[in-house]
Parts: sequence; structure tokens; C-alpha cells
Amino acid sequence: MQTLPTALAGVLVGALTAMAPAITPAVRANELELYQQRMGQLFQQLDRNGDGRLDRQEAQCNPYLQRHFDRLDRGGKGYLVPADLR
Repeated sequence: MQTLPTALAGVLVGALTAMAPAITPAVRANELELYQQRMGQLFQQLDRNGDGRLDRQEAQCNPYLQRHFDRLDRGGKGYLVPADLR
């Protein structure tokens, strides 16, 4: 007999597999656009001084950015720009 979490996982995998053909390139493009809009909004909210950059202090307001700042900071410049979040 399966445990409840295992059974639920199986149902979810089955549902997602059934939905996969319905995800068209247009849907993916729309989801990407929505994601980029949300990242832009988040960036603006966190960029308190409006300089178009997030320094470490500004990024501390977001646990994910705080934790992954060094990885996202391409080139080790000491700040993040919107392109770093894509």
C-alpha cells in the first residue's frame, strides 16, 4: 500500500504529464514575459535609491537574493542589475 504523499506525488506527475502537450511555445513565451515583468517589479521595489542597481544592503530584504547574491553578481561587481536576475 502506498503512503499518502507517494500517492499524491503519482497523481501530480500524471496530471503534469497530461498537461505537457498543452504547453505551447506561445504559452511559454507568455510565462517568460510575465516572469520578467515580476522580476522587474521586484527589482524596482528593492532598489530603494533608484540607481538601477541592487547592492548587498538592498538585496538583504529578499532572502533568496541575500543567499545567492554572490552567484547572481556576474563579474563580481558588488551589485546586481536587472539582467542578473534573468
